[in-house]
Amino acid sequence: MPNTTPSIAPNVLIVDDNQDIRELVSQLLQAEGYSATTAVDGEDMWQVLSQQKPDIVLLDVMLPGKDGFELCRQLCADPNMPPIIMLTAKDEEIDRVVGLEVGADDYIVKPFGRHELIARIKAVLRRVKSGSGQTGKGVYCFSGMSFKPSQMEVCDSAGTSIPLSTSETQLLLTFVQNPRMPLSRDRLLDLTKGRNSTPFDRSIDSHVSRLRRKLGDDGKKPEIIKTSWGTGYIFTCHVEAL
Repeated sequence: MPNTTPSIAPNVLIVDDNQDIRELVSQLLQAEGYSATTAVDGEDMWQVLSQQKPDIVLLDVMLPGKDGFELCRQLCADPNMPPIIMLTAKDEEIDRVVGLEVGADDYIVKPFGRHELIARIKAVLRRVKSGSGQTGKGVYCFSGMSFKPSQMEVCDSAGTSIPLSTSETQLLLTFVQNPRMPLSRDRLLDLTKGRNSTPFDRSIDSHVSRLRRKLGDDGKKPEIIKTSWGTGYIFTCHVEAL
């Protein structure tokens, strides 16, 4: 029977050139109450995105033409794009780091189990919903910059807009809501990812590194997000919430 409430069921865009995987993941998602749309490559993906906005994108790394890393980078340049979970057959740590560095919200290695996939999707969607619910239309000002969580962007002192990914937005929101307070990696994971974290959740370091660069914070001698040795990180700026 056709889904009569498409606006309620989260829509997942699956971008993978393997037809068997597209069909399998689509069937799995539909059995869990999601709606699914598929694309075979980047060109197909952009065509889908021009017509609809999915709630989340499952993006394979190994695609014909532009690979998943490049497509992820392009998607994350637009703050209005949905969150991204990278899918790949590679299990090298460097590939996971690259995926996170270009803006992915999570990363799953093939072959993955049904329960793991659904748990990851739910966790990312929950973070997005939680973040949008907490931010409202507030603006946070610090170090000559203004952070607009609802628009997923930071404006520097010259007024230049710097887009943020979903993970970067949630991480920065956590920092500005807890300024000058040492936050452990576990605490940051609790606040930004929930307890659906994995053994690779040193990924928080990758997110912090990427966020520092966008804030113009020198990674070797950071002044905004400092490393709290033996603990995690501390956001050192005075924050004014408007």
